[in-house]
Amino acid sequence: MRVIHISLDEKFIDCAINQFNQLKGVESVFCAQTGNDSFKFIKSPGVKLFHTDDELIDYVNEQGFDYVIMHSMCFAPKKLLRLNAPILWNSWGYDIYSDKTEKIEKLLPMNLYKPLTRKAADKKPATVKDKVAVFLRKFGFRSNRQKVFDQLVKKIPYISVVLPKEFEVIHERNPHFKFFPFRYMDPGESYSFELNTRKDKSILLGNSLDPNNNHIDLLNILEKRQIKCKVYIPISYPEVENYKKKLKAFAQKLKFVTVRFLEDFIPKEEYFSILDECSVAIFGHIRQQAVGNIYHMFYRGRKVFMFKDSIGYKFFKEQGLKIFSVEDDLQASIFEETLSEADQRTNHQFVYNDENYETYISELQSFFDKVQKVC
Repeated sequence: MRVIHISLDEKFIDCAINQFNQLKGVESVFCAQTGNDSFKFIKSPGVKLFHTDDELIDYVNEQGFDYVIMHSMCFAPKKLLRLNAPILWNSWGYDIYSDKTEKIEKLLPMNLYKPLTRKAADKKPATVKDKVAVFLRKFGFRSNRQKVFDQLVKKIPYISVVLPKEFEVIHERNPHFKFFPFRYMDPGESYSFELNTRKDKSILLGNSLDPNNNHIDLLNILEKRQIKCKVYIPISYPEVENYKKKLKAFAQKLKFVTVRFLEDFIPKEEYFSILDECSVAIFGHIRQQAVGNIYHMFYRGRKVFMFKDSIGYKFFKEQGLKIFSVEDDLQASIFEETLSEADQRTNHQFVYNDENYETYISELQSFFDKVQKVC
């Protein structure tokens, strides 16, 4: 079976290449679009470089592949509709979630921002036309762009998501989807169990500068509840300068909370050493996001807090993990005791099982073995 992968120049593609090199009976070709003459993030040899999405899509259609693996909805839906082979959609989150104010309603529409963060990030329809489109959508009227997006969704038979809870909700709304068990996973990332006894008054807040982290609302809660602590906030990406200025200005006004912004990209080992300073992690995402960071904190026996309306919180609670809610549990007493050994072992075992690389590759191989029979 011949499959072709399409993407932008992204750092995760090398991981995918390593995985597909291990599969039997699957011949993979990787293509990526960039405006440069060489890739910045993709390091593996043999990846075909295209300067425009039209050139890449023309190549795909000319070669007669059995399947196209789409690493995120990397091109405009109108362009992707031109693909003539069935699509395996590897979702990245941004392409399946939408806020209530966005012009396009995606597979998982949600209220993604808490009030203070929404205001600081200026998350509202950009124009009067956009505002009208969002309003009319409530009554079943769909814009032309929405119709194109919906048309593409109906054309795609398979989708991958990070959390089973996501697929459950998506499948309720779009029952034609089948599950594609693909993830960006590297071998050898497991940690053996080690009991955590640290009670440092340090907190990891979020995983990036993305306003989906709801930083300002979380800092406001910490301050109002007079939780004296040091808070680490990674802000090396993405580039949202106006929001960054407002976040920093808000942090400067705090009396009980000391904020340390991690502004520069740092090596993975150094980043995880900072995470290990923190006895508590708070993730304000309502959508699925930052699972790698969340899993690391579960692995290391730390307390993890999320909003109760977060899809991640709901999933982890259903799985029986020990997780805390921002609304009910985020109090000054959070540093007094570590998780019990039993809770630490439960959280650790869940992640250890979920990130077993050999099991994952076996499931991916089995998927393609079954798909190949219907080609």
